[in-house]
Amino acid sequence: MQISAKAKSFADDVSLSEAHSSPMLASRSGTKSATPSPIAPSSRRTTGSVSSQEWRSNDEDIDRLVVPNRSSLSSLGLRSDSMASVYSGAFDGKCTVAVKGQVEFGLQYNYKTCALEILVKQCRDLAAVDVKRNRSDPYVKVYLLPDKSKSGKRKTKVKKHTLNPVFDECLKFHIALNGLETRTLWLTVWHSDMFGRNDFLGEVMMALENKVFDDPTPKWYTLQERTEPFDDMLSFKGDILVGLKFVPPDMTDRHKKGKRSRGALHVLIKEAKSLTAVKANGTSDPFCKSYLLPDKGRSSKQKTTVVKKTVNPIWNHTFIYDDVTLQELAERCLELTVWDHDRLASNEFLGGVRFSLGTGKHYGKPVDWMDATGKEVSLWKSMLERPNFWVEGCLSLRPTLDQRSTQ
Repeated sequence: MQISAKAKSFADDVSLSEAHSSPMLASRSGTKSATPSPIAPSSRRTTGSVSSQEWRSNDEDIDRLVVPNRSSLSSLGLRSDSMASVYSGAFDGKCTVAVKGQVEFGLQYNYKTCALEILVKQCRDLAAVDVKRNRSDPYVKVYLLPDKSKSGKRKTKVKKHTLNPVFDECLKFHIALNGLETRTLWLTVWHSDMFGRNDFLGEVMMALENKVFDDPTPKWYTLQERTEPFDDMLSFKGDILVGLKFVPPDMTDRHKKGKRSRGALHVLIKEAKSLTAVKANGTSDPFCKSYLLPDKGRSSKQKTTVVKKTVNPIWNHTFIYDDVTLQELAERCLELTVWDHDRLASNEFLGGVRFSLGTGKHYGKPVDWMDATGKEVSLWKSMLERPNFWVEGCLSLRPTLDQRSTQ
């Protein structure tokens, strides 16, 4: 059996348009609440751990079709109000699978390995893609939104010829516990097609904010129809783990001649996760750069070392800004940017954050760089309120700071 030239052209067009689209950003308002069904879970089976290298990759191409943007749908003549036709009939538009059935899985956080573990037990009463034989070839795929990168995907093995597959697989995400506060679990079930036309069989969306992982017992969840993509998609650029501390002046030096009662800002750049891969080998050579705005001079600029060939760099590097006061820091902004180092060309911007009180003003005058929000503001405020104590947070990198895009 061969795929027609028209079908091949369609697939190429979708792949090309998707290459320039952005991953989906999880939204509280657009996320369906995942509620266990009242049906009791079945007896537990022995679990197995699956490494990322063991996951099958026969559906890599079709994964790029999962979240087409609305402009792509329009240019291809597809109906943006009928996502089912896009997912289940991406090549010929004829095959539409009505979502049905349930999936059983459990969640637990492994504090020893700092990993979220998702035990995917089984599914039941799935939709049949092969209607004549009443069967499908299902597998389960999981992301922690807003990360929808290839490296952020976890999936089970494919179970052939069944509508009630038993997986008993443990999918793991190595992420700090506080990093889960901004994530949404996106679990999808798919039919694997040997010709690449994988069919969407259902999904479960679960916000992990304030989630307490005190009961790892698997529960049944009803599969839902596909969530519409959001209009305000933003690129996920990864996370950065940062520590802040204001060190007050030495009280014993306050009365010494020539000594001023001023302190120092300590900034610990610990690590970053799931950065954008810009090298041909699927990695980057990242480093982190810092400014204490509004000073953009050489004295304010500080850098970490470059960590080669990784999208998960560990720096554990401390920047120190001396001769500052708490009152001054309340009017200033710490800007951290992550870059890919390139010896032959301009370094490429990978994302950034800004810490401040987010007032939009610097000593009463409007400025565009006092634009911190959410965790950026709360972490900076905690640092100001707790001198001599480290405050730490995991933040999502912004895709743009509306400033220079090259260094």
